[in-house]
Amino acid sequence: MESKFQVLSLREEDKLGKEAKEQYYADFREYVSHRPLQTTTPGARKVAPKLKKITGKIAVAVTKAFTNPNIEWIADGQENIPEGPVVFAYNHQGILDNFVWIPKVDKHCLILHGADVNRLLLLCQINTGLVLVKKGDAQNNHDAKLDMIRLLMEGHSITYFPEGTWNLSPNKLHLPLAYGFLDVARKAGVPVIPVAHDYTYDTSTPKATITRIHTRFGAPIFVGIHDALKEKLEEYKEAISTLEYTLMEEKGITPRDSVSNLDYMNFMKGSIKNLQLGKLDLDRERKYIFDAKSDFYQFFHINDVPFDEEGNEIDTAEVQKIKQIRSRHLI
Repeated sequence: MESKFQVLSLREEDKLGKEAKEQYYADFREYVSHRPLQTTTPGARKVAPKLKKITGKIAVAVTKAFTNPNIEWIADGQENIPEGPVVFAYNHQGILDNFVWIPKVDKHCLILHGADVNRLLLLCQINTGLVLVKKGDAQNNHDAKLDMIRLLMEGHSITYFPEGTWNLSPNKLHLPLAYGFLDVARKAGVPVIPVAHDYTYDTSTPKATITRIHTRFGAPIFVGIHDALKEKLEEYKEAISTLEYTLMEEKGITPRDSVSNLDYMNFMKGSIKNLQLGKLDLDRERKYIFDAKSDFYQFFHINDVPFDEEGNEIDTAEVQKIKQIRSRHLI
């Protein structure tokens, strides 16, 4: 069926005039609305919405299994979520990110999910419906994108992790981001909701245990047909960075010199264990993530920035970014 309609690249779209682009979007949406789903799990549209309560209970059980039964679990900002379908664009710090949002969102949401992770993890999430994506498979990625657009047009919401893999860096508020999630929202005509998770760890025990989870939903970002995705990406970066930084500041910054090498080692062991549990290959993650850097899988529970022996912040690009956010949004 796709041979009857040519899906343009973003570069090709940018060459269209205003009227031509509006006509292209109308034709594109008509095409997508009749295109069969390719990478979406069976029952995602009709069965999964009816299982919302069951899915929520599973998410609670999995979260407590990975943390503890008495975990402090907070969520706020849900008043920012508008009626109708949305793209929830979350930061991504670990295995729990796939579960902790589910009981805190009233909407039924499908998850854009890696197809080649641990089958048990997929089984735990299949009740909510999955759009399965294979890193490095161009046709699969194309099909998954069109699936998401159709699902959004039909009224379903999507959970998306724009970073594409876990951000375990001690100083990066987010990994480099591509335009995909914004393009999906623009083509479907739905807003993007930036969402940040923050985890508090107890590193006084042999295993770095999560004692607190805080999720915050930000204000919607609207992406019009004629909006520049580059500008919208900067808007999202500002929003998600601000959410993360404010959560960190409210929690209380953990100074580096209070964390021992043993704490680092224990935290890394826990991270590697979770990566292995999810069957996530570090080399593959680095290969396919947008603009990946070698310092990906570092510790992210240390939330402050580099400082010299006198306690002054070292003037890095990340420090400058954090300073700008601090001065712009914090008192």
